[in-house]
Amino acid sequence: MSVFTADRPSTQVISTDPTAIWHASKRILFAVARQVRRAVRLKLEGHGRGEAEAEELVNDAFIQLCEAMPRFDPARARFTTFAYGLARRRMWLVARAAFFGLSPEQMHAADTAKRTPRYHRGHLTLRVTPAPREETDERQSVLRVEAIRQRLPRKDKRLVDLYLQDGGNYSAVARRLRRKVEGVRGRYHRLFRRIAATA
Repeated sequence: MSVFTADRPSTQVISTDPTAIWHASKRILFAVARQVRRAVRLKLEGHGRGEAEAEELVNDAFIQLCEAMPRFDPARARFTTFAYGLARRRMWLVARAAFFGLSPEQMHAADTAKRTPRYHRGHLTLRVTPAPREETDERQSVLRVEAIRQRLPRKDKRLVDLYLQDGGNYSAVARRLRRKVEGVRGRYHRLFRRIAATA
């Protein structure tokens, strides 16, 4: 079993054993899967050919993470940052591929060619079965959040995006902004009060 280490005050020791990688990354992978599924519902309007399940996204991203471990340099980034970035890119690709009824490889080729696949070509390519009630309610709430988000100034819009991407975790947003948690939490509380006053 090999490990990667970094000469930092808080030295990272990341084993390349798949079991150790899984224990170190599973919380991140499931959190990113929730974010990506929510983003697909929000950004890709209408009913596509299918919706990638959270477990499908997590399993695929985990395989990609294991294969990418030789590229991980603990002297340049934290393992959590590396895993998050890789998982987000891969899950977004796989989720969009499922939506358009393509393989991840075909979706990657379309992205490389800067082509958006077409799917509104009649009932044969659309999921025509009604969504369960809870999914319909969730989509309505997602659309309402997006409508509120669109009315915000650019700086506030970015704060909302970060909040949603990190599942409402103030500490995670603070780390990404390199700010203190208390200050970030205060900014969000003021922003949410302004939104509530105008909603």
